Amino acid sequence: MKTIELAEAKRLVAEGGRLPDAERRQLQQQRLRELVAYVREHSPYFARHYADVPADFRLSDLPPTEKPTLLANYDDWVTDRRIHLADVLEYVNRDASKDQSRFLGDYTALRTSGSTGNPLPMVRDDYHNKIHGQLIGQRLLEGANADAMDISKHRRASVIHLSNGASSYGAFLRMKAAHPECADNLLGISVLESVDSIVEKLNAFQPETMAGYPSMMVRLAVEQLQGRLHLSLKHLATSAEMLSEENFHLLREAFQCPVANNYCMTEGGEIAMTHNCPHLHINDDWVIVEPIDKDGNLITDPDQWSDAILVTDLSNFVQPIIRYRVGDVVRVRPSTYDCSPLPILQIQGRSFDNYTICGQTFNVVGIFAKAEVWPDLQRFQFVQTDDSTIQVRGVCKTSPAEVLPSLCERLKAFLAEEGCPDARFTWSAEPLIHNERGGKIPLYVKL
Repeated sequence: MKTIELAEAKRLVAEGGRLPDAERRQLQQQRLRELVAYVREHSPYFARHYADVPADFRLSDLPPTEKPTLLANYDDWVTDRRIHLADVLEYVNRDASKDQSRFLGDYTALRTSGSTGNPLPMVRDDYHNKIHGQLIGQRLLEGANADAMDISKHRRASVIHLSNGASSYGAFLRMKAAHPECADNLLGISVLESVDSIVEKLNAFQPETMAGYPSMMVRLAVEQLQGRLHLSLKHLATSAEMLSEENFHLLREAFQCPVANNYCMTEGGEIAMTHNCPHLHINDDWVIVEPIDKDGNLITDPDQWSDAILVTDLSNFVQPIIRYRVGDVVRVRPSTYDCSPLPILQIQGRSFDNYTICGQTFNVVGIFAKAEVWPDLQRFQFVQTDDSTIQVRGVCKTSPAEVLPSLCERLKAFLAEEGCPDARFTWSAEPLIHNERGGKIPLYVKL
């Protein structure tokens, strides 16, 4: 396990954010070579994967990786021989509200949200956690009121998925465990609750800082502007979905406080973030983002949108993410802003799409989250067959007939609670529909 002193992590992140482009790229390449040398020695999977990579390699010489292959080779992919997929899955699925112990005594572990219906467990070591913690503290929270972030004095609410293994919930529970004397100042609210219920709880709790997904924060901003929500926030943080520049300013208008937005993923950590501004700056001293076209070729034109990206986390030595393919549509541009010299990430993907049913528009995060935790459902897909009907398909531990009907009933009740009682959910044993380009299984399909 790679470790680092907190003071050293603070220094490295502070220095990296100030370096000119050329020096930062040189530092990036030094860290890449250190990481590749380590994984060749300690990861049987990467030893095979890089067998033909020359010693004087360039980044483009490293063959890309994808989740299905890494998941299939999990025990050989990790660099600590004590780590096994079955044990990690058992750990991330434990009741984290009662057990805050570290995995194998050394690591934190969490799982992806399963945007392809097949969640991936990720193990993180001390080095990764401290570096990415400093990226949040020094860059994302730039301009924040330090006193307002002190949970011993101020109340904080998180409107998130309250499910085991979810990264935001894990962070929330770790904070509660680390500061038991401040438990009354921390409130977790499930994003699956109705907006009316969330508004009621927030009005009663009166947090001074709040965190959540952009789609929900925007809905709460509307509640605030229309006078049903009454909060006096000192800081608002969003992550996990796209936050448009328009909605960034909407949040600032509604809550009259600094807004921080973090483009992150369980696999790659804190990739890009705002610096007291609406622009996402890539932490490219620690994370490499390569925009690629449909054939996997690197895109160098800053005006061209990608078909996907390759992500490399230079701080993860236990479960290495190197040129890992993610289906996000982005553009990478040099910074022309005073807020930071770090390059700008513009993104079209990574937002949970909206869908319209019975003439009403909803965000898919609500129905996805219910399917992700549904008993015996391993993979899922929603297929909208007409203006009022969504068909649910799934890969189940038992038969679809034993799993999907009850999910359909719950989903119908959920939309009824959201003011859409005429929406219909049906189920089908038909196979999941694959994307013709690349074979990825989209979670929502409109026929």
